[in-house]
Amino acid sequence: MLNLYITRHGETKWNTERRLQGWLNSPLTEKGILQGKKLNQAVRMYGINKIYSSPSERAVKTAISAKGDLDLEIELLDELREMNMGEWEGRTLEEIRVKDPENFENYWTRPHLFVKNTGENFDEMLARAKKALEKIISENKEGNILVVTHGVTLKALMSCFSPEGFIRFWTKPVVEQASISMVRVTDLEVGEIMLYGDTRHFEEGEMR
Repeated sequence: MLNLYITRHGETKWNTERRLQGWLNSPLTEKGILQGKKLNQAVRMYGINKIYSSPSERAVKTAISAKGDLDLEIELLDELREMNMGEWEGRTLEEIRVKDPENFENYWTRPHLFVKNTGENFDEMLARAKKALEKIISENKEGNILVVTHGVTLKALMSCFSPEGFIRFWTKPVVEQASISMVRVTDLEVGEIMLYGDTRHFEEGEMR
């Protein structure tokens, strides 16, 4: 049995400023650094065998903190990057809403109508997320894998195992950073969602 434990990177400066990051980066905040350290408790709780991470700096630093002093491999996958938001990257949500109101609304409520600028659309991002899953599942027939990624990509990965599909899954609340969403996988796109946005590992000292 293969168990995927999927998480978001820790809080960044741009998260606090409500700026879209996409393929750009901003540094982890003190809270974000602490969240990464809390993930180490999840790694120990769930007996993680290997870590896959987006190569974005904020994700890599979160993965390193999650690993701690354990002898675990961290493999970087470009396919785990956040959705490329093109010209929106680095701008605040309010700036984007004012400049591009219809497409901004489509992004949040009608992703199938969202029109990319110089970045990706949702279909391209979903295809990329599926490639990441294909690689991870082909390399790991069993075990407990931690996947460190980003908010939109996390929803894309989880939607591959949801009967609701991506559009309906997109409307679910964004999970907390460094929370755990877990899928018990039997085959590509065949699995059961066991946890979504779980934060029990935040409680210091709680172990399984």
